[in-house]
Amino acid sequence: MDGRLIINNQRLETAKTLNVKNPATLESLGQVFLASDNDCRQALAAAREAYPVWNCMTFAQKKKVFRAARNILLRRAREVAELVTREKGSPIVESMNTDVLTGLELLDYYGHNLEKIRAPRKQKLHMPFLVHKKSTFLFQPLGVSLIISPWNFPFIIPFGDTLSALAAGNTVVLRPSSATPFTGLIIGEIFLEAGLPPGVLNVLSTLTAQAEFLISEPTVDTVMFTGSVNIGKRVMELASRNLTHVVLELGGKDPMVVLEDADLEKAARGALWGGFMNTGQSCASIERVYVDRRVSERFLDRLVELTKTLKVGNPIEPDVDVGPMTTLGQLEIVQEHIADAQAKGARIMCGGARMNDFPGYFLQPAVLSQVNHSMKIMKEETFGPALPVQIVSGPDEALAMANDCQYGLTASVWTRDKKKAVWMAERLEVGTVTVNDHMFSFSEPRAIWGGIKKTGVGRSHGPYGLLEISNIKFVSLDFHKRNDQVWWYPYGRVKRAIMEKVIVLLHHRSFVKRLGALFGLLPQMSMLKKNNSLKNFLKITGRMFRR
Repeated sequence: MDGRLIINNQRLETAKTLNVKNPATLESLGQVFLASDNDCRQALAAAREAYPVWNCMTFAQKKKVFRAARNILLRRAREVAELVTREKGSPIVESMNTDVLTGLELLDYYGHNLEKIRAPRKQKLHMPFLVHKKSTFLFQPLGVSLIISPWNFPFIIPFGDTLSALAAGNTVVLRPSSATPFTGLIIGEIFLEAGLPPGVLNVLSTLTAQAEFLISEPTVDTVMFTGSVNIGKRVMELASRNLTHVVLELGGKDPMVVLEDADLEKAARGALWGGFMNTGQSCASIERVYVDRRVSERFLDRLVELTKTLKVGNPIEPDVDVGPMTTLGQLEIVQEHIADAQAKGARIMCGGARMNDFPGYFLQPAVLSQVNHSMKIMKEETFGPALPVQIVSGPDEALAMANDCQYGLTASVWTRDKKKAVWMAERLEVGTVTVNDHMFSFSEPRAIWGGIKKTGVGRSHGPYGLLEISNIKFVSLDFHKRNDQVWWYPYGRVKRAIMEKVIVLLHHRSFVKRLGALFGLLPQMSMLKKNNSLKNFLKITGRMFRR
């Protein structure tokens, strides 16, 4: 594996290196080179210099790059999936599905829809005396995007953010997590081979100090960060020094609500996958389950039964369902949450112990019952294979418990009743609600990603995500043959009288009052009969009156 930096389409070695380990075996995967402050400056300068080049390329030229990247990712699919599995620890099937397949779908989406989603949008103006103007919204790039990505999805998160930034017309400096840097570098390799112009995408492995240096640089126009709340606050603090635009995705404590009429087999299987996929290391993992008391026993029994069938082991083996935690520190947090819950009365239905038969960071998938909101496992982000289930009296209590959280990323509702689903979806305080499924929307190119509360700021993915990293420019054209506007100078009593009557004409509830205002404008019309803008104004208000 090549651990050299990518700056201006060149592979560079540096004086410092970092050793990277496989979390399943603790064996070394190799060393990556670490960027210095000067390397960071060079990458930012390359991105800034490449910005007008990339921005001026036609949609057809950009689509050609995206389609070439898709062909390269397809050819290297197994290599990429195995790298993600070895560096991060996800089962190979998950790496193929979540990372490779989703990456191909994103490239296909932008490769076919780039011009459409970036196209100007004509906008008719609402104010009646402005209807002669021709107005448009343009969606233009902001400049250099700094992407700081996490270790839990080290390929698809930075890959998706990079694609969004490039599709919006921005250039990119990507700083992957220091726990999974090789996966970040392979993203750069794919686009380098696809023919991306020099400097458009630069990939730097760095320590924390250099990451903060990058965020603080005034040449950065947007920071896209995915990670924890505490680090997100630090990113926002550093970005505020230059008023740099930020998009922050900072985690979740995502609830699953199981109503009395739910398909319990489907719900149990959904909880199993949503809770333990990626070893529970997803900001959208199911981290809290609220189940109606009338079906709680059957749901819990089936969930525990299914959990015990999961095969935990080396994720490179195709039949393994759950791999290791990616870092020792995160494993210890999960153990702490389980211990805290148990000390406060929770019952561990299965799992929860460190698996010492393996050299890596393995933890048995755990299901907990008799939990409540005094426990860390129900309030703080656990980010691991521990699934607590709380019994509730019905939909109202489930909703209250689900919303009693500092995060607001996603939630899922499990029911056969469409009316109940819509009622719950409208009231859940999150960015995404799915019914009878969970977490799939991250992989859908047309969906959005992001939330409210401490989950972060802004959205990513799809056409709405592009708005977060674009300059939404309003352009209005006026080629009417006149040399003034009715609201221009000079003012005076006549214009005051006109405005008073126009306000009544356009906004009074009474038809009689509006009619009176219209006739009341006629004398002022004759007094200012040479004022072409006033004539046009009265004509438009008359049209508005007939509406």
